[in-house]
Amino acid sequence: MYSQTSLKGSAASSRFQLRQRVDEVEKREVKLGQTLSSLIERGGYSRNRRDILTALDISPAALSQYARNQTRPSFQKLVALADFFGVSLDYLVYGQPMIDHSTTTGYIESTWQRVMANTRRHSALVGRMGRLLADRVDEVARELANSPTAGREGLIQDDEAARLERFCLSADILTLNLDFDMVNLPDGSAAAGRFMDVVAMNLLAGCTYRFLVPVDSEHVIEQFRLLLVNQVGRDLVRRNCSFRRTAQPVYSGMVIYRLDLGRLGMEEPALLTQMQDYIGAHGELGYVIRPNEDSNSDMMMSNGHRNRAKAAFNTLWASGRHE
Repeated sequence: MYSQTSLKGSAASSRFQLRQRVDEVEKREVKLGQTLSSLIERGGYSRNRRDILTALDISPAALSQYARNQTRPSFQKLVALADFFGVSLDYLVYGQPMIDHSTTTGYIESTWQRVMANTRRHSALVGRMGRLLADRVDEVARELANSPTAGREGLIQDDEAARLERFCLSADILTLNLDFDMVNLPDGSAAAGRFMDVVAMNLLAGCTYRFLVPVDSEHVIEQFRLLLVNQVGRDLVRRNCSFRRTAQPVYSGMVIYRLDLGRLGMEEPALLTQMQDYIGAHGELGYVIRPNEDSNSDMMMSNGHRNRAKAAFNTLWASGRHE
């Protein structure tokens, strides 16, 4: 049991602490008007105070009197002002919060606990995302491994070829009829094919094309050239797109690209990985155009085959007829 002396001492200590706190409060300067004016200006209410007046249910004159320290608001209005601006009563009345040092340790401890809890949640979320991404990577890898693409059987599908051609610095194309770039209509005219837009965008970007076709394809060349001129202009077609006709027998077409590997790696890293076994040190890639209409895939060339095909193309180009 506590002695009477200890009880008296405890009461005296409590009165002393209360007196100290009262003295601190009495010494603080009331800055309600100054603080309120600052909050109004920082909140963007200097020209339109309607929201404040509505929240407090007061007149413009009353608010002006508060801001000029001409009158003091009631306790209810004071609380409403603090709630509206999201500040404490201490800050609203005195311009700064009153620090209770006895609660500082508890505040730090609770803040630390919140930080640790947030860190644990963040770590758990990162771990979960990592597992999901790993599962997705495995799924995509299995899909690529099981698909008849360049990564497995040396095949390249039309959409893959179109995506690769977007990164061309130059392209040499031996084709029987330009049917991938142009569609012949029943009335004898022509329309853009699947690769036409890619060719046009590449010409605008500075890519150079060499199209080599059989000797009897003069009409096809003129139609294709006209479609390109309509998209990018005659000067650009004349400068970056060349046509020749060869009298040598052509049984199947082929395509040889020189690719911008840096840009391809940045924009299509998965496609670069998929095709990398068929790409030369300087970005060369070649494929043989399929000789039938039933497949949607062409055959990739190995490095040695591509080099021989490039030499054959240059020989045919040198002996071809200018268009």
